[in-house]
Amino acid sequence: MMKKSILLLAVVGVTAFSACHNSGSKSLKTESDSLAYAIGTDFGMSLKNVDSTIDVNVLANAIRDALKNKPGMTPEASQAFIREYFMVRKPAKTKKESEDFIANVVKNNKNAVQTSSGLVYEVIEEGGAKATQNGDTVVVHYTGTFPNGTKFDSSHDRNQPATFPLSNVIPGWTEGMKLVGKGGKIKLWIPSDLAYGEQGNYGIAPNQALVFDVEILDVKPAVAADSTARK
Repeated sequence: MMKKSILLLAVVGVTAFSACHNSGSKSLKTESDSLAYAIGTDFGMSLKNVDSTIDVNVLANAIRDALKNKPGMTPEASQAFIREYFMVRKPAKTKKESEDFIANVVKNNKNAVQTSSGLVYEVIEEGGAKATQNGDTVVVHYTGTFPNGTKFDSSHDRNQPATFPLSNVIPGWTEGMKLVGKGGKIKLWIPSDLAYGEQGNYGIAPNQALVFDVEILDVKPAVAADSTARK
């Protein structure tokens, strides 16, 4: 949960963003105007990742009311609502959106297969030898996106493949990597409970469904991996 000081800075940033967006960056005349626009731009970009449905004009009006000592909410009420929204309402909203997203994939993608756990996948290329147990290790290239298509991680951006023991990844990966072999490619639509669940993880919201495109470069059986580690 954000601290009060951080939330205050965020709201100030939104107000600056709203005012400067209407006038345009070319109208900035003072150092203070430039600072306000810079703060607003930075927060505006961050705001899209928090909740793109927030009405910036409403936030700006709330700041103006507070500066006039006529706030529509008390500080206690505003903090209580913010806390409830991010801890209860938003996770519930994300869960419903994620469930609808997975259901829509199953309904509209004729090549998608759903397992008993809820994982949805499509094998693009079968490949050869497969991982068969959680102690196995896979070497992969992958790209992870949110349901809206926004990329949140990719081994391609680091120009090198990633190596994952299947015992040390999210359940959707542990299951999914056993469905295609070395040299194969697979697409995974992972429900939130097979991803990071109610806790979320480093920029991934609680109850968030995830999508992965994965190419299996190598599969290292548990025994072989242990043998290599001892050398």
